[in-house]
Amino acid sequence: MAAEVGQREPPWVLRPARPEDHADFTRLFAELGVDDPPPPQALWAAELMPLTVFVEGPGGVVGYAATDPMGELGYVGQLVVDASVRRQGLGRWMMERLAERLRAQGCRRWALYVKRDNTAALGLYASVGLRPARPSVTLRVTRAQVAALPPGPPGLEVVRAEPGDWEALTEAFGMLPGKLARFATRRSHQLLRLARMGAAPDAPLGVMDLRAAAGLLFPFFAASPGHARALLEESFARVGDGVESLLLVVTGDEVLDGLLRGAGAEVCHETLELRGPLPEPRG
Repeated sequence: MAAEVGQREPPWVLRPARPEDHADFTRLFAELGVDDPPPPQALWAAELMPLTVFVEGPGGVVGYAATDPMGELGYVGQLVVDASVRRQGLGRWMMERLAERLRAQGCRRWALYVKRDNTAALGLYASVGLRPARPSVTLRVTRAQVAALPPGPPGLEVVRAEPGDWEALTEAFGMLPGKLARFATRRSHQLLRLARMGAAPDAPLGVMDLRAAAGLLFPFFAASPGHARALLEESFARVGDGVESLLLVVTGDEVLDGLLRGAGAEVCHETLELRGPLPEPRG
């Protein structure tokens, strides 16, 4: 985008990530204020580096973002600005560049998650057409808190979510289109769903993406708290006895959220899922 007459060109350059950027990624990742650790070098290089762009300023790297085109919808996984350059318009400049990037990749809409108390970011995202779709909360849950949930119906089993399941699961739980297909390509993710033993597929009962190395469950959806308990018990069984707690992202499920908080689950952070059309190019 050309600068208007009389305006200086912004002092920033957006460029693709390189393997040696992992140190800057780790440094800036801390600005997100989340509980899960930054991915290690090998995992980052394999799964996130191809989706990540960095912003260079006169003094070096000052920000990064990860974007994931999933058909007509583009997902902004992270957008981080170094504290030293905030309130200089860099966030807006990055959002404009990311919109251009996603539009060139065939996207027409975009989505992201933001902390509910991040007033500045909410204002920025609203100004580019992103609107709240539903709330999410990240909880740290223990085995004992899972055991406090109502038991699930008998005859449930947790099985791998196959490509033929993705469309029905996405529609049933209102997930971002293309997310399951994308996550299925990443070796650190396990896409699993609930099924009835020995029964033909019926209405989706639950789905989760278990990232065992990070101790994270996202996305996670269940038809009832009992179905959620079945998924969570399977998660703890898969990560092993040495893991006492997992990070669980509960999206748009006030009942499950309330039950787990009532059982003592720690609230790590609360977020909003935002969605909207990609803004038209300026000028």
